[in-house]
Amino acid sequence: MEDAAAVKMTKTIYVLYLIGFIFPICTIIGVVFAYIYQDDAKDFLKSHFQYQIRGFWMYVLYYVISLVLCLVIIGWFLLLLTALWWIIRNAKGLRSVMKAQPITNPSAWFF
Repeated sequence: MEDAAAVKMTKTIYVLYLIGFIFPICTIIGVVFAYIYQDDAKDFLKSHFQYQIRGFWMYVLYYVISLVLCLVIIGWFLLLLTALWWIIRNAKGLRSVMKAQPITNPSAWFF
């Protein structure tokens, strides 16, 4: 894949993830694209694709745990924290790809 196209796809996935906060199907489309394009990417973009894929699965985990805990009051607070985590993580990734920088720790649990 051409470098410019890969960078554009990486940015598109981050935007899909952010839109997915309102329309969840966009998040699923984003992770499918991340899985498809990760093997053909250059090294600095591989870190972004890994970050996107891992972020998706952590988001699912945090969201499910928060939903279960909504049976007790703390779950609502955790849903808010999960939403903030998702927005910050994807904004950080989008900023890094726009600066043509790799993600330093794509396996991080937080940001």
